[in-house]
Amino acid sequence: MYISYNWLKDFVKLTAKIKPEEIASSLTKHTVEVEGLVNQAEQFAKVVVGKVLEVTKHPNADRLRLTVVDVKKEKLNIVCGAPNVAVGQFVPVALVGAILSNGLEIKASEIRGEKSNGMICAEDELGLGKNHEGIIVLKDGAKIGEPFAKYLELDDIVLEVDNKSLSNRPDLWSHYGLARELSAIFGLTLKPLSKLLGKFEFLSTKESKLEVKVEDKESCSRYLAVKIDNLKITESPAWLKKRLLAVGQRPINNIVDLTNYVMLEVGQPLHAFSADKIKKIIVRPARKNEVIETLDEKERVLNEDDLVITDGQSPLAIAGVMGGKNSEINLNSSSLILESANFKATAIRKTSQKLSLRSESSMRFEKSLDPSLTLVGLTRFLTLLKEVCPDFKIASALIDINNANQKVLVIPLDLAWLTAKIGQGISREQVVNYLEKLGFEIAETKEMILQVTVPSWRATKDISTREDLVEEVLRLYGYDNIVSKLPVQTLNLPELNQERQLERKIKNILAFKYNLTEAYSYSFISEDQLKKLNIDFLAYLKLANPLNDNQTLIRQSLVPGLVATVRANQQRSEDLGFFEIGNIFWASPGNLKKETNAGSVLPHQEKHLGLAITGDDDLFSRLKGLVSNLLQTIISYELEIEFLPLEIIPGWADNKRAAKIMVFGKEVGYLGLLSQLAGENYNLKKQIALAEINFSFLVNLILNNPRPRFQEASKYPALTRDLAFVVDAKIMYNDLKADLLKFNSLIKAVEIFDVYSGDKLASGQKSLAFHLSYQSEEKTLTAAEVDAIQTELVNHLMKKFEAKLRDF
Repeated sequence: MYISYNWLKDFVKLTAKIKPEEIASSLTKHTVEVEGLVNQAEQFAKVVVGKVLEVTKHPNADRLRLTVVDVKKEKLNIVCGAPNVAVGQFVPVALVGAILSNGLEIKASEIRGEKSNGMICAEDELGLGKNHEGIIVLKDGAKIGEPFAKYLELDDIVLEVDNKSLSNRPDLWSHYGLARELSAIFGLTLKPLSKLLGKFEFLSTKESKLEVKVEDKESCSRYLAVKIDNLKITESPAWLKKRLLAVGQRPINNIVDLTNYVMLEVGQPLHAFSADKIKKIIVRPARKNEVIETLDEKERVLNEDDLVITDGQSPLAIAGVMGGKNSEINLNSSSLILESANFKATAIRKTSQKLSLRSESSMRFEKSLDPSLTLVGLTRFLTLLKEVCPDFKIASALIDINNANQKVLVIPLDLAWLTAKIGQGISREQVVNYLEKLGFEIAETKEMILQVTVPSWRATKDISTREDLVEEVLRLYGYDNIVSKLPVQTLNLPELNQERQLERKIKNILAFKYNLTEAYSYSFISEDQLKKLNIDFLAYLKLANPLNDNQTLIRQSLVPGLVATVRANQQRSEDLGFFEIGNIFWASPGNLKKETNAGSVLPHQEKHLGLAITGDDDLFSRLKGLVSNLLQTIISYELEIEFLPLEIIPGWADNKRAAKIMVFGKEVGYLGLLSQLAGENYNLKKQIALAEINFSFLVNLILNNPRPRFQEASKYPALTRDLAFVVDAKIMYNDLKADLLKFNSLIKAVEIFDVYSGDKLASGQKSLAFHLSYQSEEKTLTAAEVDAIQTELVNHLMKKFEAKLRDF
């Protein structure tokens, strides 16, 4: 968008101290991005006024003329093809080195054998219009050699504003809107809009011969129209053309130019229909495949989503986008119907995009214009029309169909909150001053809370919350004036995730201490995998949409994945070791499960730790030791890990080499050797020992089990006795040990030091030898006291376990 510096001065007093460069810089810092400044005189550099002295026929071309043109400093020979060139004319001459608006650089040349040192210019060549039928002929008395820009009085500076930065500011699509911003930025007095508007008398409704009907009230929230007679369509006055040319608009005639002028000045698009054959206006949706020829002489095919202005039958214009050729103002028009309307932004945007037709009007309507601007635009047009065409007459009532639901928006602004938001204080007086300069109204309120009424031109799209008001205050205060500093904030350490820490610790121990390799297995397995391992797959959850036939179930154990990993790597090394930490999934009775609205099952998940080692020695004992050492390390204090017989042995395990893992008296997992049958089914060449621990349960057990308290060592010495018993081989060491500890409170420790089964014992018997430690907290025990307890203990064991003292 182009903004004229001279036009801005109509509304705010820009002194010589406020230079255009400063305006551009300030607008960029506070409001919108100004991409550049253009001095009008620069576009006519090396274009001067000349006088035609001679015109002769070109000897080698019928349509060309040889001219001699006086440009004061010299007389130039110029070949000219314009039919209207004549002796005595004052004309614009582009000298050698000039660059025209179309990018053509003028050079000394030879045309059909004749030298030419310049160009006599037509309208289109200088960017002053589209006419190329002949050269521009200037008024008599023009000064020969005068710069053409000076002759046209083009002394303006044009600011080029980036359209993208105006997307949420419909109020800035006009000179008056930007003048309002400058008044706030520089503290200048803004000329009231009321002083731009005259007062007019309209006919009564009974006298009016104009009828208007709006059928689509949603797409057209407000529609104003008035009929004007006794018009004379002529060329626009110089001041009007000068203003339009400055901002890149091509002058057409006094009426069309006025509608464009008002749009550029106050931001309200207008449209003038030739009223010779129009008796009524109907605003309605277009009919399917309805056709209109627009002012650019192209036929446009419309549909029901487009809004049109019609005369009751045929479309006169595409609402908010472009007028129709059939209602164009021309030299024969003597009356017009002036339209000033407000259209729905999204409707105009869709139509404009669909038709690939964007106009100055559509660009403004797309931004959600203020409905109250319609009356301002119409009145401003009539005010200027009185100057351009003083004999006009208003020939109708003022039709105003208002369906706009404009509510007054009041936003409370807490100044203490504003200070906290910005990070530094701005005085109440400054805040009020900034907002009032921008058109906001401040009601009398408490000292720290302002009741801010948003002006109508900012309430359509831009301002809706108190955060928007902060932006208004802050951009005028100046972002550069905000002191950069880090916020003062107390940072707390994140909550310690003990489960994650324990998981990392286990991984480090297994990887670096025991040289095991971490494995990652799919959570999906097949029925065939489970059959090979003799695992019942009926309780496994099936996938509704499996990736393939080998991944139809979700796992309930890490064992199948670890066995598959060993098989894939058995050729790589003699001794393999793997571990995996991952989730398993349950949906059997007694386990937590949920159902979604779609009826699918959300299974209960548990995190497990799986281990797998291979080798030729006693794998089962190796794995027991590894598990025992691992658990002892992560629990970090003295604890006895127990391995007890399994009530239900997993299908994959050897019946004689399987045990459950006990910690704090709770079962946390199991381990065992892979059975020979399972190994053969999997075509394994190595024996495998496997363990699986419920990691989630283990973590809760460790975190919830109170740590043992260290006690002061007893003052009294302990007495140690050794006992060796012969018992049935089926009796477990743990059962015997537990009974020994419970027998008497003076027995503080029981430690096995020998297990024997050999020729000296009968078949099915074994010998277990223990160190028993006796100690009292109250006195020193005598040998007689300990011997008495020991005798009772032997008798107890003989009765309960049929134990006999070993006599060899």
